[in-house]
Amino acid sequence: MPKALTLVPKIDPILRTVMPEEQDFKDPALETVINDMCYSILPEQLKDPAAGMAANQWGIKRRVFIFTPEVEDSEIIINPSYIPYLRPNETEYKIVSNYEGCFSIPLTMGLISRYEAITATYYTPTGEKVERVMEKWEARVFQHETDHLDGKLYDGKLDNYAGPPCLERIIFKDQEELEAWYRDLIARRAKANENKS
Repeated sequence: MPKALTLVPKIDPILRTVMPEEQDFKDPALETVINDMCYSILPEQLKDPAAGMAANQWGIKRRVFIFTPEVEDSEIIINPSYIPYLRPNETEYKIVSNYEGCFSIPLTMGLISRYEAITATYYTPTGEKVERVMEKWEARVFQHETDHLDGKLYDGKLDNYAGPPCLERIIFKDQEELEAWYRDLIARRAKANENKS
């Protein structure tokens, strides 16, 4: 029976630590960790849906994350890495800024610059190597979770740690204020899209 894991606070040093590569895909302890992670990321455990979650966010020293950019489907990602991907007709890598939240940085949103397209490399729990191109939201989530396993939080640079370019950090007084801000953001984007058409 899998157990519910507890997220560590932002000040925990494990969130600033690079996770070591997995060597033994047949290690029973690895399978147990994956089962616990899959159980703990369920909305009934977290209270909110997550696009992904890295092992060290639960205080576990493993180079593994759960990848759920579509929320309904999840994938176990082991030993991830990525490089920017140059799409056809592009002469330079496209970098896009967008807002991100993180369970390790509660009541906060950050405006983060990331590659819009990447070549992601990782292993499945059976040890199969996968290499594929990811774009937009999927690419953003993969970069965010890989950063976790590399000891980086999205607002790290603002706190004199490693991290991606964080152009803005908004800290909210409570969940209600955050949700109101998010609803307003969605409304503004919808209006902007209407004006384009």
